[in-house]
Amino acid sequence: MGREQRETDIQSVYHHMQMITRRANARARHLAEPLSLVEHSLLRFIADTPGTRATDIAEAFALNRSTVSRQVGTLLDLGYAAYDDAEAGRGRVLELTDLGRNRLAESAAVHRAAVSERLKDWSEEQISSFAAALSRYNVADSQ
Repeated sequence: MGREQRETDIQSVYHHMQMITRRANARARHLAEPLSLVEHSLLRFIADTPGTRATDIAEAFALNRSTVSRQVGTLLDLGYAAYDDAEAGRGRVLELTDLGRNRLAESAAVHRAAVSERLKDWSEEQISSFAAALSRYNVADSQ
């Protein structure tokens, strides 16, 4: 593969990733009570990272602490997250409420169904290869 083709393919990957994100956002808006991309991302992070604090979110997402504070405040106001008062120490530990878990599960189910629909005509091998490529990309992106 020549350098020019490589650059063309990288641009294509980038373009398709943007389309996936845009469509996921549009799909979420069709829910009765849609989660924004930010709400979904933060709820997923809190769910996947027990003991997380707002400062952990700021670091993981490379955001300013005041930005995360406002976003976490929205989750608290909506009743999707709460502070775990049993945890003592520096910073307050966040946890999902039952409502937050339910909203995240509903949102994730809509997105998973869309992925499943798009992959319905793919072979097992194609899906496995795609999953492996995405995993490899995400591992490289996390370093």
